[in-house]
Amino acid sequence: MDPKISYFQTFLFAAKTKSFSKAAKKLGVTQGTVSNHISVLEKFFDAQLFLRTPEGVDLTTEGNILYENAEKLLENISNAKQQMRILHEHPEGLIRIAASTTPGEHLLPSIIKDYTKVYRDVSFQIQITDSEKCFKLLEDRAVDIIAVGNIYDGSYESEVIGKDRLVLVVPPEHELAKKGVAKLSDILKEDYIDREVGSGTREIFVDALQDKGYSMMDLHTIMSLGSNSSIITAVSEGYGISIISEIPAKKAADAGQLKIVPIEDLDLTRYMYLVKGKKPRNPSAIKSFWDFVSGK
Repeated sequence: MDPKISYFQTFLFAAKTKSFSKAAKKLGVTQGTVSNHISVLEKFFDAQLFLRTPEGVDLTTEGNILYENAEKLLENISNAKQQMRILHEHPEGLIRIAASTTPGEHLLPSIIKDYTKVYRDVSFQIQITDSEKCFKLLEDRAVDIIAVGNIYDGSYESEVIGKDRLVLVVPPEHELAKKGVAKLSDILKEDYIDREVGSGTREIFVDALQDKGYSMMDLHTIMSLGSNSSIITAVSEGYGISIISEIPAKKAADAGQLKIVPIEDLDLTRYMYLVKGKKPRNPSAIKSFWDFVSGK
């Protein structure tokens, strides 16, 4: 049986008081517990640490060697704990994040801005890519955290950072814009602009189609694009219709680039998540950021 840190504390109390019973009283344990701790230490070091005397106990030569080193050991442990506490209170270094388009462009900036007001020594490196690649980067430990609109692997710790709705966007003068409402059957008749494979937005739409008995093959897809901004441009120029996040869609609609049309028979609500890697390179900064986001 290997000794615990508390056994060295017991040893030091016994050495200073020269009594197992006095050490037990100061530690708030039984004398039997003190004797057990000393016995474990003696077996571990294969040495007698105390000489029993009528007045109590005295250290042996081996006991004196352990006394000097045990004090240093506990002092070093205390210093390490203090340094770690300071590190947690004042984290520093880099946090690497991969994010899909919507959370990366519309949610993370404000979160990071608020965080860095408090923790000025932490910096961020953000890579925008699709959700599938985000998880691959997390798995390869190329990033510490990802921000996505869909969770592919439930074995990771995650935190909800926002709620989003996917909406149908059409050119400003489109018939569906004039009609003011659409059904899935209307979407199936139109030229459709798709997000790239691996996109969380696309996966949500695929799942919604499957619930209705359809697939992407039932759409008349004319092109696949890699970002909301490129889709907004294509829709505004009249190439087709699409389904994207409501957050950038509202900004484009306010600017007159397109129209948002409600879909009567599709619920495309989703949540945005932060997902934490299992072995981050900068654990103190990651913990600080994670606690900040989760409100701990």
